[in-house]
Amino acid sequence: MRITWDGGFASGQPAPLDLARVQVHVLKSPEVEPDVQWPTTTIEAASGASVTVAVNHYGSVWVRLTAVNSSGTPSAPSSAVQATARRAASDDLGNGAVQRENVAMGAITADLLHVDAINGKIITGATVQTAADGPRVVLNNARLRAIGTNGSAIGMEPNDVYPYIYWSSVDGANQAFINVSGRSASDANIGINSGTFTDPDDNDTYRWRTFFGNDFFAAERITAKGAKPVGGRLYLNKNVARLGSGEGGGSLSLRQGTAALFASSIRAAGVLRADNVSMGTVTINPVANKPTSITLSGGNVKGEHFRAFVTPVTSVPGKAVTGVGVTAVSSSGLTIWVNRTNTTETLVHWMIIGED
Repeated sequence: MRITWDGGFASGQPAPLDLARVQVHVLKSPEVEPDVQWPTTTIEAASGASVTVAVNHYGSVWVRLTAVNSSGTPSAPSSAVQATARRAASDDLGNGAVQRENVAMGAITADLLHVDAINGKIITGATVQTAADGPRVVLNNARLRAIGTNGSAIGMEPNDVYPYIYWSSVDGANQAFINVSGRSASDANIGINSGTFTDPDDNDTYRWRTFFGNDFFAAERITAKGAKPVGGRLYLNKNVARLGSGEGGGSLSLRQGTAALFASSIRAAGVLRADNVSMGTVTINPVANKPTSITLSGGNVKGEHFRAFVTPVTSVPGKAVTGVGVTAVSSSGLTIWVNRTNTTETLVHWMIIGED
């Protein structure tokens, strides 16, 4: 809208010698009093001039002028003059003629865009979203988010030190995420992290993390701050599989050809079997008052060195059964000896244990 002041004053009075400028006030109604601290624009020429003012609609507005002297004292405002903005014609809209500050927010809607208006174009410095609230997808120069009906969200954070994809809780207070990390630019280690939870025993906050590193894998319980492993942990690489219960606890380590179990106590809930242990029961018919033996063979006890233990089944140890013993202990078997005062058939329990 173009506003012109011809340089004249009421009743043909000449312009004051101390005139500094004329304020232009564009108002919504003729009754509104101008605020001299916030003019729409000013005319600096004492002889009159024209100024162009942008308005956001083609409805009526009212213009009032106020003269201000060099001391900053304003005059009484002029009478309100009704005006409307001239509608732009096609000749007015040359390349670059309409700047962003001349377009009101929301003035351009989808129905005013040609179907191919932004095809093949790059949109910068903007937030694009499918709705103002409720279920929507939101994209800006930092992140992409998809927000669900209940408020939970899925998003991407590519600008973080360790870029990640996250899933947030309904209230937005908790997040599970997958991030990528590494010591070098070519690394792409992946961490899958649960949301945080509080341990009632120590009131600290933790996550569960599964980590795929450079030739290793770990599943572990970590602190929410600092990502320090605390509690159960599974670790795998090309040489070892290790299951641990945390600092001060037991662990099971498996390597090619070797298994190691470390704990202050070990309990088997069922029968414990091992290839380095062989056991059984044998019957000996002794000669009275003479050591009598029987040899067992054909075993295959694992190990390099071997120990044997034998126990007679008797209620008269030291009286009728005066002694038992072993010789020739090996991987394949042993010789068991019994000495008793009579010829009663005697049962003997035996065990061979192989060692490294």
